[in-house]
Amino acid sequence: MADRLGIIAFAISGVAVGIRARLDIIGLLTLGLVTAIGGGVARDVILGDIPRTLLATDYLLYAVGTSALGIVASWLGWTAPGPIMRTADAVGTGAFAVTGALLAREAGLEWAAGVVLAIVTATGSGILRDVLASEVPRVLQAELNATAAAAGGLVAVLIAPERLDVASVAGAAVAAVISGAGHAGIIRLPSLTSEE
Repeated sequence: MADRLGIIAFAISGVAVGIRARLDIIGLLTLGLVTAIGGGVARDVILGDIPRTLLATDYLLYAVGTSALGIVASWLGWTAPGPIMRTADAVGTGAFAVTGALLAREAGLEWAAGVVLAIVTATGSGILRDVLASEVPRVLQAELNATAAAAGGLVAVLIAPERLDVASVAGAAVAAVISGAGHAGIIRLPSLTSEE
């Protein structure tokens, strides 16, 4: 369920970035799809699995359907307000972070691999989205999505041996809250700037 929620949230964010980049309909659909499933595909390839999006048809249906709805809504003149986009991104980050961490655990990998796969799953799509839209990936500048994914993935991996359901909810919540705090400007990582 978490991965499907992430697909929906990230498809919305992909279409929104595509609209800002003034892409055509095919570009918007492509950006929506890549953002929805890109991180999960990268994770599955790292794990040596066939990407789940090719095995579960509903994954692609969620991605295509949500992207199409976003395109139609934009065509009708509706633009997602900033708070909705930030919330969607935070929820998607939490959902994907937990999915990556728990799949690493299921594969018998150590906790550190769970944290890495949480980051790959939660941020890989956003990096692809921003590169395709000719932007510097936000995860490398201001967003806390990688930090949020690492924290949420670690929480999920640590709790999973006791209660898998609690691990999913707690990990997703931690990642979503940190990501949301980053979007709101409450938390910032330090950056080095040079004056010219």
